Amino acid sequence: MPFGPFVLQWHTPTPNPPNPTPLPPSITRTYISTPTGPLELLSAHPSTSSTSSTSSTPPPLLFAHGGFGCASIWLSYMHFFASRGVPCYALSYRGHGGSWHPSFARMYLTPRSALGSDLVCGIREVERREGRKVVVVAHSAGAALVQWVLARGLVRVEGCCVCAGVPGFGSWSVYKFWAWEAPVQFLYRLFHPRYILATTEQVHGAFFTERTPRGVVEALEKLLAPYESMLWPVQGLMRFVEGGDVLRSIVGWEVEKGGSNVSLASESASEERPGGVTERLLILAAEKDVLCTPEILLDAASRYRAAFGKAVRKGEIEGVDEIDLERRDEKGGEYDGVAFKVVPGLGHHLMNHVEWEKGAEEIWEWFKKLN
Repeated sequence: MPFGPFVLQWHTPTPNPPNPTPLPPSITRTYISTPTGPLELLSAHPSTSSTSSTSSTPPPLLFAHGGFGCASIWLSYMHFFASRGVPCYALSYRGHGGSWHPSFARMYLTPRSALGSDLVCGIREVERREGRKVVVVAHSAGAALVQWVLARGLVRVEGCCVCAGVPGFGSWSVYKFWAWEAPVQFLYRLFHPRYILATTEQVHGAFFTERTPRGVVEALEKLLAPYESMLWPVQGLMRFVEGGDVLRSIVGWEVEKGGSNVSLASESASEERPGGVTERLLILAAEKDVLCTPEILLDAASRYRAAFGKAVRKGEIEGVDEIDLERRDEKGGEYDGVAFKVVPGLGHHLMNHVEWEKGAEEIWEWFKKLN
């Protein structure tokens, strides 16, 4: 077996951007032109039959990947939601998937702000195409990137799902899984960014459950970026959001008075919903995730719930008044704009598991309430 560093890629892909990976017929690949280089944008649009079953046009979904990921990790989710009448997009940041790749040294020192600018470009492009604001579903470090962008008011969205995502309140605890392995591997791989994801076994242990077939792991492994920014995760170790700053960049908050507000799916139109504040932020955890564990994400959800109440009382959340919170408290409800769910039996890359539908169904149930 080659010595540690030599099993990893150190050179810029050729051609650049790389040759595109195969896509299902239902997925289209286009590129967003940016001052630094082209960004890969995948899209899946509803068929005529799926759109005819909806009574209104749903907001578009934009899927944002995490570290070493790319737009193609979301293919199953894109098909799932497009078949239900939702326009779907997935973006690859620079250095990932079919987007342009900086050199190894340049990518190593790429700051979070540069990747954030790519995300903003993707959101604005989808807004331009669809004529309305997006709902973002962001995974892992991509969720941290979305929180950073929203906290700074760079874009506004109709909803946000932190999907097995790194919380914006500090992320030291996310990396405990690698605490013993990382120092040794970092030296052994000569400081290469993929030092903890250099082998199939490492990818399996971090991203999947023990029972996941090796072929599923290898399929994801082929999509992983050859190298990554080292500044991106380091800049997220300390707290970089207050909570309310993220929530203020989410629009469409409203108070439900009871009854159904579902217009997306005919089978759900008769479901009665309790009164409360529309939950436009979803914190979605995977039960077997060893990185963004359910305990870590429950803490994040609790912080966002507290921040929501504080922001409402300060008059910073449009559509919700302090009296609405008082009514909620009187009823003992938790309709505070923030939902928390745990997907049973899946690991960190829940969208790439054999049972990926479990996570998609949770997001779908949340998404239907937004329109």
